[in-house]
Amino acid sequence: MFKKKIFYGWYIVAASLILIIVDGLLLYSFGVFLPFLNKEFEVSRAIGSSIFSLRSLVLAFSLTLGGRLVDRYDPRVVVFSGGVIVSVGVFLSGLAKDIWHLYISYGLLVGLGDGVLYITCVALVSRWFVKKRTLVIGIITTGIPLSGLITNPLSAWLISSFGVRKALFILAGIILVSTLSALVLRASPEDKNLKPYGLDNEKNNPLHNTTTEDKDWKAMEAIATPTFWLMYSMYFFGFMTFLIVVIHLFNFAIDLGIPPIIASGAPAAIGLGSIFGRITLSALLTEIVEPKRVLFICFLFQGSSIFLLLATNETWAFYLFGILFGFFYSGSVPIFPALLGRFFGLGSLGTIYGFFGTSYSIAAIAGPFIAGFVHDLTGAYFYPFLLAAFFCYVSAFLSFFIKPPEKKGLKDLSITGTG
Repeated sequence: MFKKKIFYGWYIVAASLILIIVDGLLLYSFGVFLPFLNKEFEVSRAIGSSIFSLRSLVLAFSLTLGGRLVDRYDPRVVVFSGGVIVSVGVFLSGLAKDIWHLYISYGLLVGLGDGVLYITCVALVSRWFVKKRTLVIGIITTGIPLSGLITNPLSAWLISSFGVRKALFILAGIILVSTLSALVLRASPEDKNLKPYGLDNEKNNPLHNTTTEDKDWKAMEAIATPTFWLMYSMYFFGFMTFLIVVIHLFNFAIDLGIPPIIASGAPAAIGLGSIFGRITLSALLTEIVEPKRVLFICFLFQGSSIFLLLATNETWAFYLFGILFGFFYSGSVPIFPALLGRFFGLGSLGTIYGFFGTSYSIAAIAGPFIAGFVHDLTGAYFYPFLLAAFFCYVSAFLSFFIKPPEKKGLKDLSITGTG
């Protein structure tokens, strides 16, 4: 008897998970390094945060470029090259002597290479899976919270044990080795003489008739629709909230006199909550509840959890906040690419999602810097975190207006379910 072979798409999922963990490492570690970099280079929190803002500005360009590259070229070359650039940027950050060196090494190089790590993986697994698409997107994007769970304590321990510079060298090595997983990637099932997972079953499924997957939109057609820009705005405001919290939460805890290793647990708790949120909300709840209603729930309770952070300075409250914030934040993340694929098809999804991802970059440019600036003016994080809660409520409100896009020659579609 022959054993049934594992569908190659699951190897794509495993490799993508590793690569997105690397992407999360870059996100979460900066918040831990920030207070030490501020002290090392004697700069304000707004200036320190601006390094992350520059990285995000470059990331906006590289996300769009990365989306186009993965639609046209071998993803192994594209992703591995991006990982090498990131690793070099982090390594050079450990050699920086002046603050402007960090703008080049971390802001420019890391931002340039990072653009292909997340977007490429989401686009690829969308091509490999028709059935269980939302599930596999949820699995690979769990790499971000998994990284948060690991990265914050690891970064704090590396800094306390070896110093800021050697910690950066070690992270650069971890990134380079992890990037080797890109060699597993393939552009489409056809490259392995396969069909997308569940394709035949989905064609017999009534829900298949409610998708646009067999009628792909061109990238510019999709970007021109009001539906695209509505979801773009929701993604932007949602990540304004997330990035303000993630970049400044460790600093907030340090200001309260919490030891660094213990303080790193709160951002790590966000990662822990996110793991369960992606499984419960995006992978399971979307099977029985309309995605836009799930988005409303996610954004409403994500924003509301911030008031727990503002209400008390107890350590247990930081950890509880982290779990709740991560749980509801993470539920929304896989829904957006799943809806984009359902609304606009998969032919140009890399380019579409690459441009869509610039909303994250703009949020990353503005959010942490604004929060740092307001803190420098007021001497406290109360108003930055209150603003973060407001941004989440805006996204919750906008979720009521999501509707399928209209294309000439296509019937109106329903967004019940995301795959």
